[in-house]
Amino acid sequence: MSTTSPDGESMMRRSVMRHGRRLRHRARDERGFTLTEMVVTMAMMGVVIGAVATLFTSASKAEVDLNFRFSSQTEARLALDTFRREIHNACSATVSGTSASVTDPSGVAKTRYPTVALTTLDSGYACTVASASWCTVGSGSSYALYRQSGSTSCTSSSTRRAQYLTSGPIFLIATATNILPKVGIDMTVNLEPSVTRFDYRIHDDIALRNGGRG
Repeated sequence: MSTTSPDGESMMRRSVMRHGRRLRHRARDERGFTLTEMVVTMAMMGVVIGAVATLFTSASKAEVDLNFRFSSQTEARLALDTFRREIHNACSATVSGTSASVTDPSGVAKTRYPTVALTTLDSGYACTVASASWCTVGSGSSYALYRQSGSTSCTSSSTRRAQYLTSGPIFLIATATNILPKVGIDMTVNLEPSVTRFDYRIHDDIALRNGGRG
């Protein structure tokens, strides 16, 4: 059986009393924040909230830009797929419009045009049917690619197949001896033409499989 000495009981009693006094003092202490403390706290919160809002705004804008960029590049690739199929099916092609010299990815400058008209074979295998035409319409460094079925001229009222092209003259026709003629296409897509690192370039030389060899 344990016992506690009088001195020990006295020390324990004093400790409990001191602790009780501290608790009562804290309970009676109902002082709030001073105006200066509140102003400083609000200013700090404003800085933090402003920084977080800026971060979210920047992230949201970057996501929107990325989605637009991806969408425009996908649109251009799909347009090229359709264009490639039509060229393969054509027997002849004619370019027109205001030409310009454009340097291709290999570093060679070639004359290109903004419009190409395609002709396919008729039932008698004669190259007489005007099947479609493709053109670019725009100005400066902002153009769109359009397609028009039949013999009707291609304009901005035709079906748009791609946009955000940085130049208009994108078509050329290449011929060589004993080689099928080819239609070249070279288009650069960029939502921000002034920032060249965002350029997305598509280049292809497509053979007219029903064309005559040169």
